[in-house]
Amino acid sequence: MDALPDNPTAPVIVERVTASDIPDIIAVWWDSFSSDFIRRVFPQTPDGRCWLERAFNRYLGPAPAPDYPRTECLLVRSPGTGVPVAMAVYHVVPAGCDPALHSWRVRWPAFDDLPDIREDVLAEFFEPMEKTQTYLLGDRGHVYLEALGTMEAHRKRGYGSALVKWGSDLADKLGVECYLDASPDGKPLYEKNGYIEQDVSAIIEKPSGSSMVRPIKWES
Repeated sequence: MDALPDNPTAPVIVERVTASDIPDIIAVWWDSFSSDFIRRVFPQTPDGRCWLERAFNRYLGPAPAPDYPRTECLLVRSPGTGVPVAMAVYHVVPAGCDPALHSWRVRWPAFDDLPDIREDVLAEFFEPMEKTQTYLLGDRGHVYLEALGTMEAHRKRGYGSALVKWGSDLADKLGVECYLDASPDGKPLYEKNGYIEQDVSAIIEKPSGSSMVRPIKWES
C-alpha cells in the first residue's frame, strides 16, 4: 500500500525490470492475476514464487542464440513510493524463428522439483494460446505480449496503456506485428491501441480469451 497516493498528473515512466525488482514484480503478478484458474496456473505458494523467480531471472538474461526470442520485462512504479505497481512481459520473436523455440515449455523454466506447479494445468492454460499464435503468425517476426498487469489499487491511471504503447512502439521500429491473448477485461485496452481480434474458430472451438494481432505500422 502506498504511503502517498499516486499523483494522477505525474508522467507515467516505463522502466526495465532489474533483478532487485523481482520480489515486487511477483507481488504485482499475484495481485493482478487473481482468478481461481490463474491461481492454479501460478499458485501463490513458495513453489509458485520460486517458479516465477526462476522465470524472471531467465528473462532478464540474454537470448540463448540469435534465432531465439529475447524477452523484455517492464514495470511502472507508483509515484507515491517508487514501488512497482504494474508490469509487462514481452517476447521479441525474430523472423524465421521456429515456433518450437518460443513454446511455453522452452520459454518457462523447469518445475520438476516444484510439486505445486502442475504440468496438466500449465498445458491447459498455455497450449491453446500457443496453437493460435502459431496459426496466426507462423514464423513471421513479431512482438508477443505474454503478460500485462496492474495492481488493483493502481488501475485507471494509464499504467497499462503506457506499457502497451511501449511494445507497440518497439514493434513499429522493427516493422513487425504484435500478438497477445486478451481477457474480456483487458480487450478494450488493446483495441484502443490498435489490436484486432482474430477468428481462430478453425482451430479452437471455445477459446478462453481473444487472440489479437496489431498489424504492422512502419515507422515514418
